[in-house]
Amino acid sequence: MGKAGIGVNTRLSAIGRGLTLSTALLVLLVPTLSRACSVFAFSRGNEVVYGQNLDWHDYFPGQVIVNKRGVKKEILPWKKDWPTLTNGAMVTWVSRYGSVTFTCYGRDFIEGGMNEAGLVVDETNLWAIYPPDDGRPGVSCPQWMQYQLDNFATVDEVLAHLDDLRPDGEGWHYLVSDSTGQCAVIEYLRGEVSVYAGDSIEVCALTNTTYKQALSHVPLDAAFGGEIDIGSGSDSYGRFVRIAALLRDYDRERDGAAADYAFRVLRDVSSDETLRSVVYDAGRSRVLWKTRNNPSIRWLDLKALDLSRNTSTWILDVEAGGPGDVSALLEDYSVEANRAVVTRVLGRSRGEAGVINELEARGLTFDRALEMIIQNPASRTRKTQIEVRSDE
Repeated sequence: MGKAGIGVNTRLSAIGRGLTLSTALLVLLVPTLSRACSVFAFSRGNEVVYGQNLDWHDYFPGQVIVNKRGVKKEILPWKKDWPTLTNGAMVTWVSRYGSVTFTCYGRDFIEGGMNEAGLVVDETNLWAIYPPDDGRPGVSCPQWMQYQLDNFATVDEVLAHLDDLRPDGEGWHYLVSDSTGQCAVIEYLRGEVSVYAGDSIEVCALTNTTYKQALSHVPLDAAFGGEIDIGSGSDSYGRFVRIAALLRDYDRERDGAAADYAFRVLRDVSSDETLRSVVYDAGRSRVLWKTRNNPSIRWLDLKALDLSRNTSTWILDVEAGGPGDVSALLEDYSVEANRAVVTRVLGRSRGEAGVINELEARGLTFDRALEMIIQNPASRTRKTQIEVRSDE
């Protein structure tokens, strides 16, 4: 498996020599997605960090969730952007690891997070085509990400269990990393999964184009011996190339701690639409973040939190507190608090009926599922148990 942040493989130079300047210019004309999210991971020695910028054209609220180990998850299956409300096989598992996650859609409908083993899963926007119904349980993409954090400790384990569930819904692709510095890119294109790991992952980063497309632009940039200044751009290719250069050039003695440097990289690729910047410090089991409305850096230390099922799941407004440790501000999870956050998001959707319906179906399903099971006994007739062996 590849080491996060090892820089850019020399094979990129060979790719660049195979493209003429005119070809490179044509490639740059390919349109990219407007949402400007960025994620990356790198390591130096015992320091392993992961950075994420959440960018969006409109502000929306968010929550930090502290998830506990030993909690049974029971969710409705999904098709496209909608839950299968009745006569669908329930998907169940019991979390093996506690985690800290971020969401605006409600508990277990996450945008990213890190578990106590140091596994990080996060996403950026990309047009995705997920596999058709093939008999595997279908779950929404945010729940698919929570499943990884609940059950696995390493990138190898995640990749070994990609066939457990069939993700569906969001147009996302995923960067996964672990406490050893390994990382992998997971994309769903044309109904099939594409994985970049080991020797096939040259830069541990994602923006908003396919990994293959983004990687092809690195050797074209002047910072890597090419003839074009790509890295100064703010589009998906520009941010990817700039991240590649910054990760390559990181020097611990000159630039300071890896987590601090990760915030510098995030600042360098941020925009006016950056709502939240998160750094997952796997080496210290610490999750740090700041927001546009509250730029003070706050954190939670997973090693200091009671992640046993003897305590409640905890929640925290993503804008609250700081600077420093905000564990004293954590509150017990409740259905009412969960719904309040989702309702605030719905209230900012500018009346777009399709968006409201999708968010309501996605964000309220966790809580509504409990009510639907009671109201519709038939939905309990068939269950799919996802078994995760404890020795894996």
